[in-house]
Amino acid sequence: MTERHMLLSAYVLVPGSHFGAMWRHPYSEVDYCRRELFESLALSLERGGFDYAFIPESLALPMGADGHYETMVEAGWVGTVRHDPVALVAPMLSVTRRLKFTVTLSTTFNEPYHLARTLSTLDHFSDGRVAWNVVTSAGPSNHLNFAHLPPLSHEDLFARADEVLDVCRGLWGSWEKNAVVADKARGVYADTGRIHPVAHKGRFFDVQGPLTLPRGPGADPGPVLMMAGTSPRFCDFAARWGEVVFAIQSDGAGMRKLRADIRARAARYGRDPESIRLMAAVQPVIGETRDIAKARAAYLDSLITDDAAMSFFAVMFGGDLSSVKRQMTLQSFLDMRGYSRMVDAGGLMPWLAQLMEEDPSMPVIDAARRFSGSTGTPRLVGTGADIADQLEALFDDSCDGFVITPTHFPGTFDEFAHAVMPELRARGLIAVE
Repeated sequence: MTERHMLLSAYVLVPGSHFGAMWRHPYSEVDYCRRELFESLALSLERGGFDYAFIPESLALPMGADGHYETMVEAGWVGTVRHDPVALVAPMLSVTRRLKFTVTLSTTFNEPYHLARTLSTLDHFSDGRVAWNVVTSAGPSNHLNFAHLPPLSHEDLFARADEVLDVCRGLWGSWEKNAVVADKARGVYADTGRIHPVAHKGRFFDVQGPLTLPRGPGADPGPVLMMAGTSPRFCDFAARWGEVVFAIQSDGAGMRKLRADIRARAARYGRDPESIRLMAAVQPVIGETRDIAKARAAYLDSLITDDAAMSFFAVMFGGDLSSVKRQMTLQSFLDMRGYSRMVDAGGLMPWLAQLMEEDPSMPVIDAARRFSGSTGTPRLVGTGADIADQLEALFDDSCDGFVITPTHFPGTFDEFAHAVMPELRARGLIAVE
């Protein structure tokens, strides 16, 4: 039996993260447009033993359903600064040799031929160190910058994504292995009998192919496919295509349920269920002692302003909460308006259910502040050994790895490498190079 090791990824979100006030931390960098910052980060992650750097994506400034972005951008909320993921990864790839990169790109606002070629280039240049986080760009804010395209229903977003992946897979495989012969004496560069058009005609796309690049370096054509979500339609999509699932779940029970659902669906597609791995977002707050770690967690929460917390809560609920009295109880608030998540990432609903069990009389502002502190992901507080204990328990029972979300950038990752990685290595939980 192959020894099982946890996957570890660093979540490269700026200026906020799952902790909304990240940039305000005194140890955080604030200039996120310097190439050197990300080159240094990549080297640090590789040295520290991380498997992946995860680059997210959004196509509009963070804003509520009313289209206003001022409050959240003024507060430096997550998504205020978003580089093109491919351009950001390129210099990070150039200074590393082992670290892998997850690049987030949308199937909603990109053409499959462009996606296939861009990702194939990264796949070649990285020698197979790139994964694609496949997203459907749901939510009204994304459409503001692509107003010429009609909005798609939830079902059609995934129907388009299915077709995008079908085309991309075809394009990545359009060159057989050894299609490039490079026979200078005969003047034959490529054996065209080993290069095939995809001739795709579907509901959304008409693509002839072949791709303008040879097959990538891996055993399978194209990069590893990663995706995040919780809806039934997403789970079916992940079961068909996914190799890694990114989970935003508030506890191990939610992680187990999501992984079991997707794996059961994968079996119905004829895939090996165990081949699909789930990586869960977690937020470590590390201290030299437990008391220090608790004090640091309290300090982090003090950096979140009430206005920013309520604005973020409004985005999650898909509405304007300006008329909601902040001291209204959470129970009264939910009874008044009901709720439905705006993003298909899964953190809000189970987290709210936990809050309701804990204290239904909690004021809305307190719930908003707590959500802004970790976006419903588990906050792991303690010493390096304490954090390793909590990760080991989740790994043994609920998931296959973790996406580490920072509370200060990029220092969180160095702290994790120094305090937690040695514990995980000593327990045989991560691979040793």
